[in-house]
Amino acid sequence: MELSQVRYFVTLCQTLNFTRAAAQCHVTQPAFTRAIQKLEDELGGPLLYRERSLTQLTELGRAMRPHLEAMLLAAEAASALAQSFKDAPAASLKIGLGPGIGGAAIAPAVQEMARTLPDLSVHFDESGPAALIEAMLTDTLDCALLPEDCVLPERLNRWALYEERAVAVFPAGHRLSALNAVTADDILEETILAGDRCGDFAGRLADATGATLRLRRCNGPAAQMVDMVGAGLGVALLSERLPVAPQVVTRRFSDPELKRRVVLTTVAGRRLNPAAAGFVRLCRVMAYE
Repeated sequence: MELSQVRYFVTLCQTLNFTRAAAQCHVTQPAFTRAIQKLEDELGGPLLYRERSLTQLTELGRAMRPHLEAMLLAAEAASALAQSFKDAPAASLKIGLGPGIGGAAIAPAVQEMARTLPDLSVHFDESGPAALIEAMLTDTLDCALLPEDCVLPERLNRWALYEERAVAVFPAGHRLSALNAVTADDILEETILAGDRCGDFAGRLADATGATLRLRRCNGPAAQMVDMVGAGLGVALLSERLPVAPQVVTRRFSDPELKRRVVLTTVAGRRLNPAAAGFVRLCRVMAYE
């Protein structure tokens, strides 16, 4: 299977027109059609069928489309990484992390960038959505991971990366450690640490249940909130993806289930440096899979 065949098929899926797809790929229609037929032969069946003037995907074509699109994205990411290495061996990558969002999910992409660019400088900025958006607009950040439900201006590109759920965090030996999962009823009598920089799952719980929670403000980052939990100042609701210290334990929060979607954002129309462009492509490939 050749990459050009994959590119032709993905373009055809978008246009559902052989003539327009061939023009977009800058090849003649006969050459384009032969490439699609060769791809069908290699995959063991027709990928498209024509019904009068309409072109539609077959069941095999629909099944193969996401895999071939992911293959094309991965190839583009690899090309961008190679170009980054050639043009800017001493590159930098500046990533914003929104409230309560850790770097674990994007660590494989950062690791791949660092492997390809040994001199890569990586900078993380943890802050609220407004500050991170302003930093991107003023070109002091390349991209940022933000909650999908925050206010995002139209100027931002956004790609869904993953969905994360809340877990209850409490000191080791706490009465809730005997449970496999924690519900709202289990923690209504507990003091809940809450802060805008930690994802505000406590606020989501209040909205979902209508209950009056016993809150204690903790406006530091999530790591500091975990320290406060370990010191016995209360329990917390944090993302399941955040690391926790040995002196605390976590349990799944199941009723109601508290979750949010995290998106990767960049400024639309702004050309990223090669390292940042490669990083964004890698993140999109991982999210696609």
